[in-house]
Amino acid sequence: MGSMKRNLNELLLDLHLDRVSDEDRAWLEAELARDDAVREKSDRMGRLLQPLDHWNVAPAPGNLTDKVLMRIQEESVASNRGSELHLASGAEGGPGFFPFPRMRNVIAAAACVLLMVGVFVPGISELRYRSRRAACANNLGSIYRGLSTYRESYAGVVPFAGGADGNSWLPGCSKETPFASNSRHPYLLVKLELGPEMKHFVCPSDAHGAVMDSAGASRRGDFALAKNVSYDARNLSGGSPILRPVKTTAYIGDRNPLFVNAKFNESVDPTTTNSPAHRRRGQTILMLDGTAEFHNAPVYGPDGDNPWMIGQLTRYTGTESQMRADDAFLVPGLPVSDPDVINKMAR
Repeated sequence: MGSMKRNLNELLLDLHLDRVSDEDRAWLEAELARDDAVREKSDRMGRLLQPLDHWNVAPAPGNLTDKVLMRIQEESVASNRGSELHLASGAEGGPGFFPFPRMRNVIAAAACVLLMVGVFVPGISELRYRSRRAACANNLGSIYRGLSTYRESYAGVVPFAGGADGNSWLPGCSKETPFASNSRHPYLLVKLELGPEMKHFVCPSDAHGAVMDSAGASRRGDFALAKNVSYDARNLSGGSPILRPVKTTAYIGDRNPLFVNAKFNESVDPTTTNSPAHRRRGQTILMLDGTAEFHNAPVYGPDGDNPWMIGQLTRYTGTESQMRADDAFLVPGLPVSDPDVINKMAR
């Protein structure tokens, strides 16, 4: 395979920058799942690239080109005046001589400025974007390793922290409907120490995300705050939680755009809208077979499943649940200890 002929470091760098071929990606994902040393090397490379996520490049002013051209014109006028003074002095290097730059040098410098702004700055922004996408996929890969261990230990079921008929996965549904956060279920992977760490549940593209302190994690039943988990997981609340979904469906991924601040967002079209993560270009989704792929549209797979929706249902109150194993529905994790969640439950 071509992957084996290339330097592993080069392949891992290309993976983090999201520029590997499908063949190389499949080989790398298998190596990351199999070899702890390769996984540690990938994590170190991710930490090395992390400063790109914090390098804020100020956007160029919209009138930069006009300013540069105006400056060129000013230099041209000054150069002409300098030439006149030089001729009047009668001798190069005399008291009337001024070493004005030649016009072609000014134009070359201006061209360099425009080239840097037009090519280099957008390139840095794109590099940061690809680095974050690769780190996000690595996060989901780490979550899958814990998920796989859990399923092997519990007869193939996905992590399930329990629930009751009629639960709501959105707070404040009604006084009569008990709320049960959906993030309790994937939190079991941390609570039981099956592999993923707190940092793996925070997407590097989540500007409001915050890694939860791992102290006392085994004694908790959920994340502390909503910002501690950037990913929405498969809905396991409601009257019929699905414990054995088929492998080709989504388990966890970037946030569902239908839900904002623990409320249903009716302003978007779920059939075309991407997650707010990753510049709304798409979403990274972890499937139950272990693949963590970036999808440019919410509809994926041969059956055209949409993880934002249950079937063709377009409005949600928080009590809906899917009835088919091949119908993935990713819903937000909203821990009951989050102050915003508490306020919504009190209303």
